[in-house]
Amino acid sequence: MDRPRTDIVLGLLREPDGRVWTEVRPDGKHLAGLRAFPGGKRRAGEALRDALARELDEEIGIRVQRARRVITLNWDYPDRHLRLIGFEVTRWTGQPRSVEGQQLAAEPLDRDARADWLAAMPPANRGLVNALVLPRCLAITPPVGADGVTVWQAGVESRLPSLPAPMLVNLRPGDAANADLPWPALARAVLAAGHWPVVNPPGDRPWPEGLDPRVGLHLNHARLLSMSAHAVRERQARGHLVSAAVHDRATLERAIELAVDLITVSPLRETATHPGASGMGWAAFAGLAAAAPMPVYALGGVGPDDLPRIWRRGGFGVASISAFWCARFAERGETQ
Repeated sequence: MDRPRTDIVLGLLREPDGRVWTEVRPDGKHLAGLRAFPGGKRRAGEALRDALARELDEEIGIRVQRARRVITLNWDYPDRHLRLIGFEVTRWTGQPRSVEGQQLAAEPLDRDARADWLAAMPPANRGLVNALVLPRCLAITPPVGADGVTVWQAGVESRLPSLPAPMLVNLRPGDAANADLPWPALARAVLAAGHWPVVNPPGDRPWPEGLDPRVGLHLNHARLLSMSAHAVRERQARGHLVSAAVHDRATLERAIELAVDLITVSPLRETATHPGASGMGWAAFAGLAAAAPMPVYALGGVGPDDLPRIWRRGGFGVASISAFWCARFAERGETQ
C-alpha cells in the first residue's frame, strides 16, 4: 500500500550576519529533542507560501516579507512519505520567539559549522542544511593529458582565481593519471582561492587519507558501488562532504543508501566531447531529482545559464567542465 504523502513547509531563516534560526523539537512531537527548522504541515488546498506564512506566524511569531524556495526534498519513513519544501527567509517582521514552548536559537551556519549542524538534526534535514551551505555551481576539472600531472596541476591552479567564488571544485584527474596525485597541495590551492575542493581519484582507487576536513570526497561509479555505508559515515563524521555520481534510478538508490550529501545527475544532454552518447533529457532528470533527498546538480551539456531551468525541474545546481574551464582543458571530456 502506498504511504500517504505529507507536504512540510520549512523556513530557513537567515539573519544578515549569517546566523540561521532553529528550534528544538518539543516533547511529544516526532523526533523530540532534535534541532529542526521551524515550519509544519501544508493544509489541503493551501498554497505553499501561504502555508509557510501561517506556520511561521503560529510557531515563532513572525510575518514573512521575503522568502525564496531553495530546495524540495523527499524523505521516506516506514509509515509516511514527506515532501520537504525549504524556503530561505531573509526578511521578516517581528522577533522570532517561542509560541509553542520550544527552544529557539540563531547560530552560525557555514562550511566549518556544517558537521555540527548535521549531527544535531534529523537525517531528513541533511539536505536542507547542505542547501544553505553549498554553492550552486560545481566546476569539474578536465582530466590529465599526455603532458602529465605536473602540467595538469599547474593549469588547474592557474584557473582557480578566475572562477567566481565560492564554487565546488571536483578535482578529477581521470583514469590516465597513473602517478600519485598531490592531493593535499591541490586541495590547499582550491581552499586558498575561496572554493570548496572535492577530491575524485581515478577509477576504484581509495580516497586519500589525512585530508583537511574542509575537503570533500567524491564517489565515482566504481566507488559508489564498492564503498560501504560505514566508510561514508566515518568520513562524514570527520567533517568531509561526500558527493556521488548518479546516472539512473539504481545509482540514485545506492547514493540514498549511503546517505551522501549531494549528487551529480548525468548525462543530461549529448555533449560535443561525447557525440552519439544521448543524454537522458529533462523529464528523466526531473524524475531523479524528485526522488532525491539531497541537493542535485545537473551535468552534461549545461552551464550556469541553465540554472533557472534546472531549478524548475527540481535540481539545485549545475556541474560542468566546459562552462568553467578554458577550451584547452575542456576539449578533453565532460563525464564522471
